[in-house]
Amino acid sequence: MGPGAAGSGEGDDGRPGDVREFMIGVWSELLGRSDLTEHSDFFARGGDALLITRLVRRIAERFGVAVSLRELSRRNLGDQVALVHASRLRSARRAAPRPAVTVGDIRRVLMREWGDLLGFPDPSEGADFFEHGGDSLLITRLVRRIDRELGVALPVRDMLAAPTLAEQTSLLAGLIAGADRSVSTLHRQSD
Repeated sequence: MGPGAAGSGEGDDGRPGDVREFMIGVWSELLGRSDLTEHSDFFARGGDALLITRLVRRIAERFGVAVSLRELSRRNLGDQVALVHASRLRSARRAAPRPAVTVGDIRRVLMREWGDLLGFPDPSEGADFFEHGGDSLLITRLVRRIDRELGVALPVRDMLAAPTLAEQTSLLAGLIAGADRSVSTLHRQSD
């Protein structure tokens, strides 16, 4: 299979072998070499800054993912294949439709996490995270768990500004619904 065929979108079913085949084809084309192994170093085989930039662009065109030029340049061929494949998997996960999350789902996640982090399993809507033993380290853990559980990345400062269960639930519901406003923005608007 020639380098041009490796870049075509046909037959790509998301396997690491597809990425490997593509990368070997592009490396061969860019470097003018066919003696490549998993341990080949792009720069030791004749690559330079312009060629690695072209490689990044070709990866983006072929797979629709952005890989870091810096990260890619530090890796051998086998590691580049793994990096591109992992980027594709992350991209596919983000693009997959997320099941609808209700306010009740959010409240249940928060109550479970408050119970685990604070030993306070049944907080009321007005319960304050910090009055029940929470601190900045625990709120950081809570933010990470929310991201993992609900797929919502939010700044720790927003959670610090929303200490009650009701405020945290409202903040998360707004973010999930697509309202890209932070708590600090909401407070400024109400002043």
